[in-house]
Amino acid sequence: MARAVFLDTGPLVAFFNRRDQWHNWAVSAFSEVNAPMKTCDAVLSEVLFLTKNNPLVLEAIAGMIRDGVLSVEPVLSEDPLQVFFQVRQYADMPGSLADLSLVWLCQEQGGYILTLDSNFHIYRDRGGKKPEVKMPG
Repeated sequence: MARAVFLDTGPLVAFFNRRDQWHNWAVSAFSEVNAPMKTCDAVLSEVLFLTKNNPLVLEAIAGMIRDGVLSVEPVLSEDPLQVFFQVRQYADMPGSLADLSLVWLCQEQGGYILTLDSNFHIYRDRGGKKPEVKMPG
């Protein structure tokens, strides 16, 4: 069975924006994934905010979900206190709810995080382990 791939905000925004400096990397990275990609509501909230609720992005995400290419995994409904604890733990840096939700998902389900965010090299799960990440370069 293929390992789970958790999408962070950056690669999704880059994928939908041909002018983004990471667009080609995101397209290539997505094409290499052999399993359904996963994300969480906090990531989608950031993507929609950054793309200004672009109707084309909304439709593309809906299509990815409808076609089974992307699933939206529950986080806060599963373990809100643990995720909030992790957000508080990284309060002195730009750790977001989206980032730390992905760390939680990665620990719970296994797999790796597709991201552009170097903060994932700093984050640790409950056991003190760094999540596995795939980034450009």
